[in-house]
Amino acid sequence: MLAAICERRGLTQTDAVKAAIEEVANAVRPTPAELATRLGLVGAFHSGVGDLGEQHSLRLKQRLRATLRQDSAIPAHAAASRKPGAA
Repeated sequence: MLAAICERRGLTQTDAVKAAIEEVANAVRPTPAELATRLGLVGAFHSGVGDLGEQHSLRLKQRLRATLRQDSAIPAHAAASRKPGAA
């Protein structure tokens, strides 16, 4: 059977087996969510905020608006010398 497949596709038996192994390996690759679950990362951290996952978009928008307000309150010359992440 392998010889027939190789003859039809113009492959050596070694190349055909390598291609089949690669195809199988790629087909069973876990998703990032599955990997995180397997590694114990899902639910491993506690933020203290109960609805963090459900309200992530709202919380992100609030943080961005607060940062923009804070940055707009800083004079231009001070903002240029401000280090990233500094409060």
